[in-house]
Amino acid sequence: MENDTSNKTTGATSSEFASKVGVWYWVLRGLIGLTILAGNGPVIYVIVTCHRLHKAANWFILSLSWADLFVGLFLIPVSTSCALWTTCNFSVLTLSFDLLLFVSIANMCAMTADRYLSVVQPLTYFQNMTTSRVFLWISAAWIIPIISSLIPFAWIFSNSPQEREKAFTIYGTLQTIIFNLLPCVVMLLIYGHIFLISQKHARQIRALVKNQRLAHPNLRQIRQERSATRVFGLVVSFFVLCWMLSAYRHFCQYFSLQCVVSLELVLTSRILMVLNSAINPFIYAFLKEDIKREVMKRICRRKPRTASFNTHIPSVHSHRHRGENSDDLSVVINAW
Repeated sequence: MENDTSNKTTGATSSEFASKVGVWYWVLRGLIGLTILAGNGPVIYVIVTCHRLHKAANWFILSLSWADLFVGLFLIPVSTSCALWTTCNFSVLTLSFDLLLFVSIANMCAMTADRYLSVVQPLTYFQNMTTSRVFLWISAAWIIPIISSLIPFAWIFSNSPQEREKAFTIYGTLQTIIFNLLPCVVMLLIYGHIFLISQKHARQIRALVKNQRLAHPNLRQIRQERSATRVFGLVVSFFVLCWMLSAYRHFCQYFSLQCVVSLELVLTSRILMVLNSAINPFIYAFLKEDIKREVMKRICRRKPRTASFNTHIPSVHSHRHRGENSDDLSVVINAW
């Protein structure tokens, strides 16, 4: 996925590819790598250290953040080093890169299933989605890509180039369908269904709030789930946008279609593939309310506190407690 079929089948270095690419490409990839580290690192730290964030939706975000972080830690630096300075076995290297990208995609699929259940089965979701089940799904999102990436080692060191090429073609076709095409199509269809169900729930929530028949704790819980679903929608949208060119490019390669795959398209595709790992953490930090609140707390905590500010804390909290129910009612109505 990260490298072309020719590299996979011949095990050649990327010196020819590197000679055709301008400096801007490597600089941009380096900047994206730094952004991945700067974005996913704090998100991981906040979720791990804050007990209030230990809930199902955030465990999936944590797992995806780790997968994205490894893209910035290993995929970008190693691929750049192998292309510009060292000689690498690109058959092995590409399979290692595929593993990191497959893990990221598999975690997206697990998050999609979680959000779908939270919307389709809102009354039983919290009872069914236990911590053990969440970790089982997350484990599957890591184990399945690992097994998939190890399969080519059955023929990667074969003495017959024809056998290697045939095996890689079959494997590449299957991986394009399973890890490129299906995730994009299925996640778009699922989120479309989620959107329709959310609109239906929104009308029901407004009616219950209007008649004041919805308990205050339920309002807070529904608001958090609504925020998680909105964030999920943006993550899915960026995922599909970033992987569309990759799916197109690999379909052209493995299905021998009469496509025009220019160097510019290949470069853009590879940039978008790693850019996806840089975008996700900023969506969490700025749009998912509970994570955003904790990130802002960590930032504001570093600011010096004055005596006048501390003396006003009790009155602010007591005032908020008295008006909490009515404020949450209006916020939920506006959110839906």
